[in-house]
Amino acid sequence: MDKILQYTTVDTPIGTLYAAFSADVLCWVSAELEADFLQRIEAEFSQKPLRDDGALVRFSREITNIFTENTRYTAPLSLAMLTPFQQAVLTQTAEIPRGQVRSYGWIAKALNHPNASRAVGTALAKNPLPFVIPCHRVIRADGRLGAYSGGGTPMKARLLAFEGVTVAQNHNHYSVPKPFEPLEQ
Repeated sequence: MDKILQYTTVDTPIGTLYAAFSADVLCWVSAELEADFLQRIEAEFSQKPLRDDGALVRFSREITNIFTENTRYTAPLSLAMLTPFQQAVLTQTAEIPRGQVRSYGWIAKALNHPNASRAVGTALAKNPLPFVIPCHRVIRADGRLGAYSGGGTPMKARLLAFEGVTVAQNHNHYSVPKPFEPLEQ
């Protein structure tokens, strides 16, 4: 990446996020600690981002609005580091409405790869923009939440509950009651 990376903090109802941008294009979002975020960005992009809260305030506000105003992120974003299949998975995932969930298998079928449930899960694990591309809305076919690259299963449960999805907890397992998908695809 030739362009200078910048980052900013984003205050949301679920906590502070960090967002990295290159030439005003969103390329990474994380809820991890700032030091961990900076280390990951430097490893991923081979450069240390510069903090610039003032220059990025409009983008920060747009990410906050995802949570507070139920809007989508409309500014440019980059999935360039992903394969075409991974990009297709994230594009399909972005269409899941707030307050709803779909299974990994549902996404696979929607992409005409009905046997690719695990590949869908792998693609979602590589999502550089959790919270913006709502991979927390994709769960296992049995209703269990599965992993979440944006902060683990407890964060996934918290996000879904914030969006109005009923989430049950039994010991260390979180699940959504069935049926949770539309009958037709």
